[in-house]
Amino acid sequence: MNMKTLLGTAAGLMVATGAYAADLPGEAAPVAVDYVKVCDAYGAGFFYIPGTETCLDISGRVRARVVYTNNTDIDSASNSLVVGDKVNFKADAQVKFDARTASDLGTVRSFFVLQLDSAAGTITADDAFIQVGYLTVGKFGNAYGDVFYGDTGAIYGEFDKSGVGAQIMVDNLGGGFYVGAGFQGLDNSSKWQPTIWTTGRSADIMYTGRVGITGQSWGAVDLSAIYEAHDLGNNDMWGLKATADLKLVDKLSARLVGTYVDYDADNYFGAAGALKYQATDALAVYAGIGSKFWDKAEDQVIAQVGADYAFTPDLILTAEVNYTSDNVFTDGTAPSVTDDTWAAMLKLTRNW
Repeated sequence: MNMKTLLGTAAGLMVATGAYAADLPGEAAPVAVDYVKVCDAYGAGFFYIPGTETCLDISGRVRARVVYTNNTDIDSASNSLVVGDKVNFKADAQVKFDARTASDLGTVRSFFVLQLDSAAGTITADDAFIQVGYLTVGKFGNAYGDVFYGDTGAIYGEFDKSGVGAQIMVDNLGGGFYVGAGFQGLDNSSKWQPTIWTTGRSADIMYTGRVGITGQSWGAVDLSAIYEAHDLGNNDMWGLKATADLKLVDKLSARLVGTYVDYDADNYFGAAGALKYQATDALAVYAGIGSKFWDKAEDQVIAQVGADYAFTPDLILTAEVNYTSDNVFTDGTAPSVTDDTWAAMLKLTRNW
């Protein structure tokens, strides 16, 4: 018997054995694999959760930084400023979960963010909300976010709060127009379960309104209004904020903001602007400056300059310098004092 005959006989025995084994009584048939399918209804990154009609996107980032600051602190005994130098390593991470399902009520969406902060050494949840059509309930921000392009934003207090509440946002008015209104609890002692009413006390609530236009060839504009009703004392406040995100010329963009806030004890007008230039596909440079002009307190200026270099679209190295005038310092025992501060940062970010 030659080698060709032996191989042919062995192959025939294997086929026959396999056919017999497949017919053995009581043996379960192999389970079909349900492969993950791409969901393109809501943009890049979404996929169908196997066995459902729900589309899920998981995204996030990890950042590692080294930061130099002129370390200003207070000597409690003399109530005087102590100025020195300080270098910190910092790291943080963020994961976002965005699940969406089409329904007769419109898109049903659930969204939440997990934050890992090395400064606090904790994992915390940030925004977490449910959207059904125009309605959003849960914990969410109340207005347009940061103005600056870099790591430190020109933040204007009340407009950047994230709180638990509800809002209606209608965004299909045509031409990119949207309008919305809502309310959020203000009880800072428990950001995730604020008390807005209890016996013998009325509500601590922020009422919000927004109107704007987005998706235009020249950019977007947003106008926000807030009114805070406080139960304790005659200290209700209100404010207005206008924000523009503009495409000026090829590779050059700008962000502008103006805001006015009226407290019972004081009020201020704030303005900030930032520019970003995409010098090459990999390199972008940016700068910004902003200020608060108080009626009864010291004015404050915030300035920033920096550059991003993308090794890949998802791996970015950032160098940045920030300056704040009349920053407030206190050790908790001595009266607060102010001094100018500045910081320099080198940061590596990995997005996905």
